[in-house]
Amino acid sequence: MRSKIAIVGSGITAGLATSFLAPLFDVSLFQSPKPFASGIPEIVPRRAFFDAISSLNEAETIIQTAPAIQWVLWQHDDRSQQVRLTSNEAYFVYDKGRLAAFLAESIPVAQCVKQEVANIADLVGFDRVFDCRGSKSVMNDPAYQSHIMHPARTACRYLVVSSLSGKDRDEMCFWSENTSGGVRRTFFMIPVGNDRVSLGCSCLPSDVISTAELLMAMMGKGINVTPESIIFSGCAEPEELAMTCSVGHVTPLGDAGYLSCPLSEYGMLKALSQIREVTGATTLSRHLFKRPENDEIDPHLPQELFS
Repeated sequence: MRSKIAIVGSGITAGLATSFLAPLFDVSLFQSPKPFASGIPEIVPRRAFFDAISSLNEAETIIQTAPAIQWVLWQHDDRSQQVRLTSNEAYFVYDKGRLAAFLAESIPVAQCVKQEVANIADLVGFDRVFDCRGSKSVMNDPAYQSHIMHPARTACRYLVVSSLSGKDRDEMCFWSENTSGGVRRTFFMIPVGNDRVSLGCSCLPSDVISTAELLMAMMGKGINVTPESIIFSGCAEPEELAMTCSVGHVTPLGDAGYLSCPLSEYGMLKALSQIREVTGATTLSRHLFKRPENDEIDPHLPQELFS
């Protein structure tokens, strides 16, 4: 009799876990009825990903998960560069929501349950539970404790607004500048789907600008934002966090177990390595997790495409 396994989560980590575990166990997949995935595209080394999950059809995966955004414009150091936002021989470029859905739909499971899981201890009747939820969900779960492993290296003040007239919906734009004190700031304008645009500024945690300063900077670029167009706003400082769970048969994977620095690591590859370890396969070499070293402060910028 096969072991009964629960996988909890709606993102890429849950999809990867399903791909590896469903052929081996009796898997129940618990997904949020209203899943959220950032519309900002991501990038990972192509061979590291596809060699580690050989069950996927590489060409089909690239086509089905390609982001709607087609171009990246980066203005920095008195020059302007534009590149296509597409997978190439070295890198796999993907939309997070599309990849999560593609993975979840690729492998049949015993049952798929649309249910919010606020407390992982509420899931009973399973031999093992693999928690693939995001860090916010896990940190609000009483079964978890979080520990700061390293302070944030980057911060971001952002606004999500309704689409701006006259702006390209297939291009993400970045412009980097140094303050009079020599501090690096990178501003961005990124279409995130559903007629929404993310506007923001990435900087050092000690140099976070105010919303008013962000609006002024956008105005200087000809981007005028009215108060009624702002859907929500916030400030993110991604500390490196380790999470521990008090429920013995629960194994946190991906961001549920460790929230990496997005400037320095490919979190998706790190999660994939964890999942391979769970199934007894060889883990990925740690050097594959590392993003190329550079002086840029914005983790959203696919710098790898400009090298």
